[in-house]
Amino acid sequence: MTSQSSILNTALNSMPHGRSPLMMPEPVYLGIDVGGTNVKMGLVDGEGRILAQTSTPTPPLGTPQRVLKFAIEYAERQLVGELAGESGEEWALGGVGLAVPGVLDTEAMMLREVVNLPGWVNQPLLELLGDACGAPATVVNDANAAAYAEHCRRGLGKRSLALVTLGTGIGCGVVVGGHPHGGDHGCAGELGHIAIRFGEDALPCTCGSRGHLESYAGAAGVIARLRRALETVPVESSSPKLRHDSVTPLDVAEAAAGGDAICQSVIDETAAFVGQAIGLLGQTIDPDVVLLGGAMTFGGENSMTGHRFLEHVRVAVRETTLVQVGERLTVDFATLGNDAGILGSAMLAQQVGGNHPVP
Repeated sequence: MTSQSSILNTALNSMPHGRSPLMMPEPVYLGIDVGGTNVKMGLVDGEGRILAQTSTPTPPLGTPQRVLKFAIEYAERQLVGELAGESGEEWALGGVGLAVPGVLDTEAMMLREVVNLPGWVNQPLLELLGDACGAPATVVNDANAAAYAEHCRRGLGKRSLALVTLGTGIGCGVVVGGHPHGGDHGCAGELGHIAIRFGEDALPCTCGSRGHLESYAGAAGVIARLRRALETVPVESSSPKLRHDSVTPLDVAEAAAGGDAICQSVIDETAAFVGQAIGLLGQTIDPDVVLLGGAMTFGGENSMTGHRFLEHVRVAVRETTLVQVGERLTVDFATLGNDAGILGSAMLAQQVGGNHPVP
């Protein structure tokens, strides 16, 4: 005689997506990625797919309370309106993740230092988020959220990953043993402020110290080295665009792709600086994977210049580390782009919602 539990199991297995009429609506997770310019938010399903997303300027919202109110209202509109109407599914908010820039105190869940977000310092972000959403909630540094999304997408399990973001500044998110790692003081992964040069001739950094990676390989450092290099060659030998006050690293990448030897040399030197810093990181936490992202990968995956940049980074890592680190460390481009912060914060909310809090 067939048992009642066997009949139930058969019925469950025959339901679309494994759904049971006895189960709650399908949970989705809201990821909120806050920046000084824009707030990006999206609803993410249990498989890590963004179902709906939007963005809005940060300054008009201003305070954490207004940002969270806007994000939760957006989620509710999507859940009861557009999203449900398009799919025919029933959805419920399973959790909310908030990704924030700056130095995040991971015990108090407060920002201790942040640029371009006045009014956010020392605010009880986790408490405010929980009050606003009424669902499981978590707060994470934005770089760590992005790194966690890349980690999940690669299925790395308990292995470790670092995501280095190259742009005006240089950031780094760290996932150690499968969990985002903010450090005891919220400063883990501050690769832009790791010293790669020492002594009085080391370049000054905006933080007040000297010799930091950001001074050499951040956007301003790249342009400064370009200008010094151009001083050594006749004016007519280079494009006027490269000598203009508004020249950018993208201009450097485009000129290098067109055969400009000075620009290519500047990019190669930048790669060496970045590789040296990654080597120091590799010797410290020995991650399985380090990814390069941000606006300043000199064309990235889609250009020969970007691939040359990546290979020079790899060479510098191998040259500055033990063979057990350098030969086994995968260095590659990040793949999730601007969606990484949304995805990572939502995926962390899913962990919290499933009673698997992130340490």
